[in-house]
Amino acid sequence: MKSSFVVSTANRDPKSLMEELGPYQYLYTILEQTPNGVLVVAPDHRLIHINPAARGFLEASCGDLTDAPLEQILGKDHGDFFLLIQDQAKLQGKKKGLKIRHELEFSHNGTLCILDAVAVFPESCPDYYLLYLIDITQQKTLEGELRRRNSFFQNQIDSSVDGIIASDRQGRIMLFNKEALSLLGYDEKDLETLHVKALYNEGVAYELKKRMRSKHFGGKGKLLRHEMIVKHKDGHDIPVSFSGGIIYDQGEEIGTFGLFTDLRAIQQVEEDLQQAQRLLMQSEKMAGLGRLAAGVAHEINNPMSGIMLYANLIKEELGNEHKVACDLDTIIHEAERCKVIVADLLEFSHQTSYEMEPTNLNEVIRKTLSILQHQPLFHNIDFVIDLDEDLPTIYGNSIRLNQVVMNIIVNAAQAMDGNGRLVITSKVRANKDLAEVTIQDSGHGIPPELLEKIFDPFFSTKATGEGSGLGLSVSYAIVKEHKGTIRVTSTPEKGTTFSLRFPVVMETLMGESHG
Repeated sequence: MKSSFVVSTANRDPKSLMEELGPYQYLYTILEQTPNGVLVVAPDHRLIHINPAARGFLEASCGDLTDAPLEQILGKDHGDFFLLIQDQAKLQGKKKGLKIRHELEFSHNGTLCILDAVAVFPESCPDYYLLYLIDITQQKTLEGELRRRNSFFQNQIDSSVDGIIASDRQGRIMLFNKEALSLLGYDEKDLETLHVKALYNEGVAYELKKRMRSKHFGGKGKLLRHEMIVKHKDGHDIPVSFSGGIIYDQGEEIGTFGLFTDLRAIQQVEEDLQQAQRLLMQSEKMAGLGRLAAGVAHEINNPMSGIMLYANLIKEELGNEHKVACDLDTIIHEAERCKVIVADLLEFSHQTSYEMEPTNLNEVIRKTLSILQHQPLFHNIDFVIDLDEDLPTIYGNSIRLNQVVMNIIVNAAQAMDGNGRLVITSKVRANKDLAEVTIQDSGHGIPPELLEKIFDPFFSTKATGEGSGLGLSVSYAIVKEHKGTIRVTSTPEKGTTFSLRFPVVMETLMGESHG
């Protein structure tokens, strides 16, 4: 038996309808004027009543829909929904007042409409159920637009070449993009417990927020282009350029954000540029000194030969027992030293010519080591040799390159006082356009203020009489003669590294050299 409230309204006279409704007139008025669709449906899915809003949703603005099958009105695409309702109707005797929710999609004048349909089974009326239709098209459209925008912004954030990090007021991580993960070495799982303070040295996070709140570093709530250090997960420092600010919601602080630009590559480029400028200045200075050295060497060589000749003649005439014999020996010894210096000056100014041919740097290193390793100075030195067997050849003179390698290795051994570790490597650089040899010692290093002077002629850190100070100057000249570069880096008390780079022999050049 139907409820007294559920009456047929089709083709009814309004006056007689109001009389039959009696005290339920106000409920009927609410039902007819609500913007949500309301349908009263029999258990077999035939309509008992439909209000105007539901008619508008379903495009049934005219005609009597009483007893029309709901599957026909809504379409058969929602069969699962009707099956759920049917199953629920069978259980109505056991479970009262349950609801079934389903989204209905259909086209209205060529536009997609989405309704939230809720089937409700009243506890006191087993012979019908209520179906509420709520238009959620705009809500779904806004949700879709929000998802698209969130996806767009997330893709922008993840595609950024800068690390982007945001945290709430308590320092809990809210955002950590892919570049930030890569920069600082963290994984996604680390973010669950990571606190923003772990990214900086002690006290830095507080200072950053303090500066953001100030108006003197880019405006209140901002901090622009601030160079600083952040901490990698493993503890080492990373130089970055930081820009950030405070996140506000209706004027209230809710968090902070930061953009981190890795400065390591930029600093390396700047360092390489400074090194190139120093090498250019050194090259210009050495060219002038080379011309001067050539003239000085020729002027000194002849008088030194005369001094040595006459000193030896006098010594032979007076004999070894004469009281001035020791003085004559000193004259001869010092003249010989001058002759060695003159020879080095001639080498420095490369007044002699050498044959240039395809040369294997690995063979130069091996030959040099075979000569040096058995000398007493090297008995307590641990050699680590790592040579690239596929190292391409360069165009040069093996004898002169042997002189360069030998000079650097001997200097390294002396810097370690004959006891330490010497690492010699060869490898290909610059997309196989350069062959590089590095020689690294574990000695006491070179003070920063002396690094720019080590290639100057007659400059030496050794005691007087232990060297002419021309060894590295000659090596520099030989490397430049081979169109190469020589670079030195040093850390006090940790050691020094010399890097030699030479252009490799191109195939066309190889063909010409063998032709």
